Amino acid sequence: MSSMKQSGRVSLLALGSLVCVVVITVLLIFSRESPAAAGTRFMAALQDHDVNTLTKMSKMDKLSEDEIRKQWDFAVNTAEKYYQFAFKIEGAAQADGKTASVKVRMIKDADKPGAFDTMCELPMVKDGEDWKVDVRGLSREFYNCLPR
Repeated sequence: MSSMKQSGRVSLLALGSLVCVVVITVLLIFSRESPAAAGTRFMAALQDHDVNTLTKMSKMDKLSEDEIRKQWDFAVNTAEKYYQFAFKIEGAAQADGKTASVKVRMIKDADKPGAFDTMCELPMVKDGEDWKVDVRGLSREFYNCLPR
């Protein structure tokens, strides 16, 4: 008899779970990565010599993805193979919907006794829905062997 009473009811737990899934899905769809989060991913990729991520996150007009990949591969795996640094994102400023700047404190030569820190800025540009680093806007003081 109790199963007949239950047949038209919806479990509050099931309903609550469904609402949570819908809310999380909507948040994931509409949330976009901030310039600071993208800058952090770029710096972590540079630190880890992650050529694929560096390639995807680099904005370099007039170069194909393959050309960018080759230049990053040379930069991090040949020219600067043993270069080590530490970094901390200090903040970001978004000028408009298409450009931003991420402040980065870098400790250069982090593995050496003479390590020193310096403030740098990552120039960010919006490419479609993604924030990318305008690599040509970086100085050689930031990283010695940048793709050009």
